[in-house]
Amino acid sequence: MTAIKDMNIRALNDAETSENRIHSDEIALKYGFTGALVSGVNVFGYLSQPLTQHLGGTFLDRAALSVKFFKPAYHDEVLHIKTEKLQSTEDNSIFTSSAYNQQGILLAQLETALGTSISEIREPQRISQDEEIAVRPEISWDGIHLDRAAPDFLWTPKDEDNRQRVDAQRDNAAIYRGPAAYIHPYYLLDACNKALMRMFILPAWIHTGSEIVIKRPIRVGQKILIRTVPTKKWERKGHQFIRLAITMSADDEPAIQVQHTAIFRIAA
Repeated sequence: MTAIKDMNIRALNDAETSENRIHSDEIALKYGFTGALVSGVNVFGYLSQPLTQHLGGTFLDRAALSVKFFKPAYHDEVLHIKTEKLQSTEDNSIFTSSAYNQQGILLAQLETALGTSISEIREPQRISQDEEIAVRPEISWDGIHLDRAAPDFLWTPKDEDNRQRVDAQRDNAAIYRGPAAYIHPYYLLDACNKALMRMFILPAWIHTGSEIVIKRPIRVGQKILIRTVPTKKWERKGHQFIRLAITMSADDEPAIQVQHTAIFRIAA
Protein backbone atom coordinates (compact mmCIF):
# COMPACT_ATOMS: atom_id res chain seq x y z
CA MET A 1 0.00 0.00 0.00
CA THR A 2 1.36 3.41 -0.96
CA ALA A 3 2.14 6.05 1.65
CA ILE A 4 -0.58 8.55 2.51
CA LYS A 5 0.22 12.01 1.20
CA ASP A 6 0.59 14.92 3.61
CA MET A 7 -1.89 17.74 3.16
CA ASN A 8 -1.88 21.47 3.83
CA ILE A 9 -5.19 23.27 4.31
CA ARG A 10 -6.12 26.77 5.39
CA ALA A 11 -8.30 26.66 8.51
CA LEU A 12 -11.72 28.25 8.21
CA ASN A 13 -13.83 29.60 11.05
CA ASP A 14 -17.31 29.06 9.64
CA ALA A 15 -18.98 29.25 13.07
CA GLU A 16 -18.73 32.99 13.74
CA THR A 17 -22.52 33.26 14.07
CA SER A 18 -22.84 30.12 16.21
CA GLU A 19 -24.56 30.21 19.57
CA ASN A 20 -21.20 29.08 20.95
CA ARG A 21 -19.44 32.43 21.31
CA ILE A 22 -15.98 30.87 21.67
CA HIS A 23 -16.03 31.14 17.86
CA SER A 24 -16.16 34.95 18.15
CA ASP A 25 -13.08 37.12 18.64
CA GLU A 26 -14.69 39.09 21.47
CA ILE A 27 -15.39 36.14 23.76
CA ALA A 28 -12.34 34.08 22.80
CA LEU A 29 -10.07 37.00 23.69
CA LYS A 30 -11.72 37.25 27.13
CA TYR A 31 -10.64 33.67 27.82
CA GLY A 32 -7.05 34.36 26.83
CA PHE A 33 -7.05 33.06 23.25
CA THR A 34 -5.57 35.13 20.44
CA GLY A 35 -8.79 35.05 18.42
CA ALA A 36 -11.91 33.09 17.61
CA LEU A 37 -11.42 29.31 17.69
CA VAL A 38 -11.94 27.19 14.57
CA SER A 39 -14.40 24.46 15.56
CA GLY A 40 -13.09 21.06 16.57
CA VAL A 41 -15.49 19.42 14.12
CA ASN A 42 -13.81 21.37 11.32
CA VAL A 43 -10.35 20.23 12.42
CA PHE A 44 -11.66 16.65 12.66
CA GLY A 45 -12.84 16.98 9.08
CA TYR A 46 -9.38 18.15 7.96
CA LEU A 47 -7.75 15.20 9.74
CA SER A 48 -10.08 12.80 7.93
CA GLN A 49 -9.38 14.02 4.40
CA PRO A 50 -6.09 12.19 3.64
CA LEU A 51 -7.64 8.93 4.89
CA THR A 52 -10.71 9.37 2.72
CA GLN A 53 -8.56 10.11 -0.32
CA HIS A 54 -6.43 7.05 0.40
CA LEU A 55 -9.06 4.53 1.51
CA GLY A 56 -12.34 5.78 0.04
CA GLY A 57 -15.52 4.54 1.72
CA THR A 58 -13.58 1.87 3.66
CA PHE A 59 -12.62 4.61 6.11
CA LEU A 60 -16.27 5.20 7.11
CA ASP A 61 -17.79 1.75 6.60
CA ARG A 62 -16.54 0.20 9.83
CA ALA A 63 -14.00 1.91 12.07
CA ALA A 64 -13.03 3.05 15.55
CA LEU A 65 -11.88 6.67 15.69
CA SER A 66 -10.39 8.69 18.54
CA VAL A 67 -9.81 12.41 18.06
CA LYS A 68 -8.24 14.71 20.65
CA PHE A 69 -7.78 18.47 20.48
CA PHE A 70 -4.74 19.85 22.31
CA LYS A 71 -4.44 23.47 21.10
CA PRO A 72 -6.80 25.74 19.18
CA ALA A 73 -6.68 26.36 15.46
CA TYR A 74 -7.32 29.93 14.34
CA HIS A 75 -8.93 31.31 11.21
CA ASP A 76 -6.65 31.55 8.18
CA GLU A 77 -3.86 29.43 9.70
CA VAL A 78 -2.36 26.89 7.32
CA LEU A 79 -2.57 23.47 8.94
CA HIS A 80 -0.24 20.62 8.00
CA ILE A 81 -1.91 17.20 8.17
CA LYS A 82 0.42 14.22 8.43
CA THR A 83 -0.91 10.63 8.41
CA GLU A 84 1.10 7.53 9.29
CA LYS A 85 0.20 3.86 9.17
CA LEU A 86 1.27 2.38 12.49
CA GLN A 87 0.09 -1.17 12.15
CA SER A 88 -1.14 -3.44 9.39
CA THR A 89 -2.22 -7.08 9.61
CA GLU A 90 -4.45 -9.17 7.44
CA ASP A 91 -7.51 -8.15 9.46
CA ASN A 92 -6.68 -4.79 11.06
CA SER A 93 -4.93 -1.48 10.36
CA ILE A 94 -4.17 1.50 12.58
CA PHE A 95 -3.46 5.04 11.36
CA THR A 96 -2.50 8.22 13.19
CA SER A 97 -3.29 11.60 11.65
CA SER A 98 -1.82 14.77 13.19
CA ALA A 99 -2.59 18.45 12.58
CA TYR A 100 0.19 21.01 13.08
CA ASN A 101 0.06 24.78 12.77
CA GLN A 102 2.62 26.90 10.94
CA GLN A 103 4.87 26.96 14.04
CA GLY A 104 4.96 23.15 14.07
CA ILE A 105 2.79 22.90 17.20
CA LEU A 106 0.60 19.79 17.42
CA LEU A 107 -3.02 20.94 17.57
CA ALA A 108 -5.01 17.71 17.22
CA GLN A 109 -4.58 14.01 16.58
CA LEU A 110 -6.84 11.33 15.15
CA GLU A 111 -6.26 7.61 15.66
CA THR A 112 -8.16 5.34 13.28
CA ALA A 113 -8.55 1.57 13.60
CA LEU A 114 -10.00 -0.41 10.70
CA GLY A 115 -10.81 -4.10 10.58
CA THR A 116 -12.74 -6.91 12.15
CA SER A 117 -11.95 -6.17 15.80
CA ILE A 118 -14.12 -3.04 16.13
CA SER A 119 -16.04 -3.29 19.41
CA GLU A 120 -19.82 -3.59 19.54
CA ILE A 121 -22.00 -0.61 20.38
CA ARG A 122 -23.39 -0.80 23.90
CA GLU A 123 -25.83 1.83 25.00
CA PRO A 124 -25.23 3.07 28.57
CA GLN A 125 -27.65 2.14 31.32
CA ARG A 126 -29.92 5.07 32.03
CA ILE A 127 -32.14 5.80 34.98
CA SER A 128 -34.88 7.52 33.02
CA GLN A 129 -35.55 9.71 30.03
CA ASP A 130 -36.19 13.42 30.29
CA GLU A 131 -39.40 14.83 28.89
CA GLU A 132 -39.23 17.40 26.12
CA ILE A 133 -38.90 20.88 27.62
CA ALA A 134 -40.11 24.13 26.08
CA VAL A 135 -37.05 26.18 27.11
CA ARG A 136 -33.50 24.89 27.38
CA PRO A 137 -31.79 25.67 30.67
CA GLU A 138 -28.33 27.21 30.75
CA ILE A 139 -25.86 24.45 31.52
CA SER A 140 -24.75 24.11 35.13
CA TRP A 141 -23.00 21.48 37.21
CA ASP A 142 -26.15 20.61 39.16
CA GLY A 143 -28.27 20.69 36.01
CA ILE A 144 -26.36 17.78 34.44
CA HIS A 145 -28.11 14.53 35.40
CA LEU A 146 -25.84 11.58 34.70
CA ASP A 147 -27.26 8.43 33.10
CA ARG A 148 -30.53 10.18 32.26
CA ALA A 149 -31.24 10.26 28.54
CA ALA A 150 -32.35 13.44 26.84
CA PRO A 151 -35.46 13.11 24.66
CA ASP A 152 -34.69 11.15 21.49
CA PHE A 153 -34.83 13.08 18.26
CA LEU A 154 -34.94 12.17 14.60
CA TRP A 155 -32.22 13.48 12.29
CA THR A 156 -32.61 13.23 8.52
CA PRO A 157 -29.37 14.67 7.09
CA LYS A 158 -30.08 16.51 3.86
CA ASP A 159 -27.84 16.49 0.83
CA GLU A 160 -27.61 20.30 0.76
CA ASP A 161 -26.55 20.43 4.43
CA ASN A 162 -23.92 17.76 3.83
CA ARG A 163 -22.63 19.61 0.75
CA GLN A 164 -22.41 22.82 2.79
CA ARG A 165 -19.94 21.11 5.13
CA VAL A 166 -18.11 19.45 2.25
CA ASP A 167 -17.71 22.83 0.54
CA ALA A 168 -16.51 24.45 3.80
CA GLN A 169 -13.93 21.66 4.04
CA ARG A 170 -12.93 22.10 0.37
CA ASP A 171 -13.11 18.29 0.22
CA ASN A 172 -13.21 16.78 -3.27
CA ALA A 173 -13.79 13.14 -2.26
CA ALA A 174 -16.43 11.55 -4.49
CA ILE A 175 -18.04 9.58 -1.63
CA TYR A 176 -19.61 12.78 -0.26
CA ARG A 177 -21.51 13.52 -3.47
CA GLY A 178 -24.52 11.97 -5.14
CA PRO A 179 -27.90 10.61 -3.99
CA ALA A 180 -26.34 8.06 -1.57
CA ALA A 181 -23.48 10.25 -0.35
CA TYR A 182 -21.72 9.44 2.91
CA ILE A 183 -22.19 11.96 5.70
CA HIS A 184 -18.97 13.95 5.99
CA PRO A 185 -17.07 13.41 9.28
CA TYR A 186 -17.43 17.14 9.97
CA TYR A 187 -21.23 16.84 9.69
CA LEU A 188 -21.26 13.70 11.85
CA LEU A 189 -19.55 15.37 14.82
CA ASP A 190 -21.47 18.59 14.18
CA ALA A 191 -24.63 16.54 14.84
CA CYS A 192 -23.09 15.54 18.18
CA ASN A 193 -22.51 19.19 19.04
CA LYS A 194 -26.13 19.85 18.18
CA ALA A 195 -27.18 17.01 20.49
CA LEU A 196 -25.46 18.78 23.38
CA MET A 197 -26.96 22.12 22.37
CA ARG A 198 -30.46 20.61 22.27
CA MET A 199 -30.08 19.88 25.98
CA PHE A 200 -28.57 23.14 27.23
CA ILE A 201 -27.75 26.73 26.44
CA LEU A 202 -23.94 26.92 26.46
CA PRO A 203 -22.69 30.51 26.11
CA ALA A 204 -19.05 29.49 25.46
CA TRP A 205 -17.68 25.96 25.37
CA ILE A 206 -14.86 23.90 23.83
CA HIS A 207 -15.02 20.46 22.21
CA THR A 208 -12.00 18.53 23.53
CA GLY A 209 -12.33 15.10 21.94
CA SER A 210 -14.52 12.26 20.70
CA GLU A 211 -14.35 8.46 20.62
CA ILE A 212 -16.35 7.10 17.68
CA VAL A 213 -17.40 3.56 16.82
CA ILE A 214 -18.80 3.12 13.31
CA LYS A 215 -20.57 -0.18 12.65
CA ARG A 216 -22.08 1.00 9.38
CA PRO A 217 -22.05 4.34 7.61
CA ILE A 218 -24.71 7.04 7.66
CA ARG A 219 -25.79 8.51 4.34
CA VAL A 220 -27.84 11.51 3.27
CA GLY A 221 -31.59 11.03 3.38
CA GLN A 222 -31.55 8.32 6.05
CA LYS A 223 -33.76 8.65 9.12
CA ILE A 224 -31.41 8.57 12.10
CA LEU A 225 -32.66 8.28 15.67
CA ILE A 226 -30.28 10.03 18.07
CA ARG A 227 -30.16 9.20 21.78
CA THR A 228 -28.01 11.33 24.09
CA VAL A 229 -27.00 10.34 27.62
CA PRO A 230 -24.69 12.39 29.89
CA THR A 231 -22.35 9.80 31.40
CA LYS A 232 -19.69 11.82 33.22
CA LYS A 233 -18.87 15.28 34.57
CA TRP A 234 -15.65 16.41 36.21
CA GLU A 235 -13.46 19.40 36.98
CA ARG A 236 -9.79 19.91 36.10
CA LYS A 237 -7.64 23.03 36.31
CA GLY A 238 -10.74 25.14 36.88
CA HIS A 239 -12.52 23.82 33.78
CA GLN A 240 -15.75 21.84 34.07
CA PHE A 241 -16.20 18.95 31.61
CA ILE A 242 -19.14 16.90 30.36
CA ARG A 243 -19.13 13.61 28.44
CA LEU A 244 -22.08 12.37 26.42
CA ALA A 245 -22.78 8.94 24.96
CA ILE A 246 -24.53 9.63 21.67
CA THR A 247 -26.01 6.68 19.77
CA MET A 248 -27.18 7.06 16.17
CA SER A 249 -29.50 4.29 14.99
CA ALA A 250 -30.84 3.55 11.51
CA ASP A 251 -33.57 0.99 10.79
CA ASP A 252 -33.78 0.23 14.53
CA GLU A 253 -30.13 -0.84 14.65
CA PRO A 254 -27.27 1.16 16.25
CA ALA A 255 -24.97 2.41 13.48
CA ILE A 256 -22.62 4.85 15.21
CA GLN A 257 -21.82 5.68 18.82
CA VAL A 258 -19.82 8.70 19.99
CA GLN A 259 -18.34 9.46 23.39
CA HIS A 260 -18.34 13.25 23.02
CA THR A 261 -16.39 15.40 25.51
CA ALA A 262 -16.45 19.17 26.01
CA ILE A 263 -15.47 21.88 28.47
CA PHE A 264 -18.83 23.44 29.32
CA ARG A 265 -17.47 25.93 31.85
CA ILE A 266 -14.15 27.50 30.86
CA ALA A 267 -11.85 28.60 33.68
CA ALA A 268 -11.83 32.36 34.05
